[in-house]
Amino acid sequence: MTKPEDGAAAVRHSPPRRVAFVYIKGRLARLPEVRSGAAPTEFFYGGIELERKGWQIEHYEIDPDSPGDFLARALAYLFPLNCRPVKMDPRLLTRGAGLAERLNACDCIVATAGNIAFALALLAALGRIRRPVIGIQCGVLNYPHNFIRKVISRRLLARMQSMLFADGELAEMRAVFALPPERIVANEFGVDLAFWKPGDGTTGDYVLSVGNDGQRDYETLLRAAPEIGCPIRIITRRPLPRPLPANVTVIAGSWHGRELDDAALRDVYRAARCVVVPIRPTRQPSGQSVTLQAMACGTPVVLTETAGLWSRAVLESGRNLLLARPGDAADLAEKTRLVLNDGELRARLVRRGLETVQRHGDIRLFAERTAALIDRCSSPAT
Repeated sequence: MTKPEDGAAAVRHSPPRRVAFVYIKGRLARLPEVRSGAAPTEFFYGGIELERKGWQIEHYEIDPDSPGDFLARALAYLFPLNCRPVKMDPRLLTRGAGLAERLNACDCIVATAGNIAFALALLAALGRIRRPVIGIQCGVLNYPHNFIRKVISRRLLARMQSMLFADGELAEMRAVFALPPERIVANEFGVDLAFWKPGDGTTGDYVLSVGNDGQRDYETLLRAAPEIGCPIRIITRRPLPRPLPANVTVIAGSWHGRELDDAALRDVYRAARCVVVPIRPTRQPSGQSVTLQAMACGTPVVLTETAGLWSRAVLESGRNLLLARPGDAADLAEKTRLVLNDGELRARLVRRGLETVQRHGDIRLFAERTAALIDRCSSPAT
């Protein structure tokens, strides 16, 4: 794992920084419950942990779906979709420009989504943003890049410090965009272990699958469902093929929609006999948060093994989870039945899964490494 230098030292010894965290819409309404511990902190990407260390963290959000003004519409016309960096809507530029004065008052800016990071980097190129930008990038290489898009993306990536959630995309991102090693690093994601933790040991009769991102492979899970046999609950807002197998129930839910609040989701994790995370072949570290949340709740996990598996040194099939082959419904069903039917295996996965997430999947570790990167980017010599 290529990571920023030790963040623990940075948090203890550097002067507290003033840092702007910029999110896609939906975060600010949740700040009070997150700060109180009623909801997990991980989707503030270390900002809450740094607040608790005494740093001055300012939280901003941008709504990419809000109606565009004349300038945004003109930019959309002049800047065709296939030439823009991935998901960078011109409305992000105009909204980011509106925040520029406040962002420039900080020591550093953390853009928590790649499209925001590209927009702020372009504003930096235009002289509107004058503070270093750290952009969290994920899944950029899942999209086609023609010559113009690649050139523009390379120029903007060179104007920011990029951070990935895992090593899986790192080498190719550096190669495709000709980035020097220090310009893009991996910082393994984590979850809030003060919130996600085991319950009283009561287990239900169902297998659980959770998630809305585009890399979820629910089609393979649905093909595996009849062979798994026991009830399966899928929590997602993604459209699924119909008719569903008789043992599958779908609960419409998402982090933004709040149909199922975090405490209720934690209870569902705790009661599941197994959590299945089916993923399409991808270099992106998809399924990371769900896997870590389930492990932290003491529930065994079956995860698809993809090129984007975020830590091959840590995730070991048969030790702390089971890995299934991509797109192989028979293998997914077999691995799930093993967890359901082998009590010794299940107990080992629960025990080792908890150890793994406590040692490697704590959001505080992610925050410490982010702090070290902020420190480096904010230093006068940078």
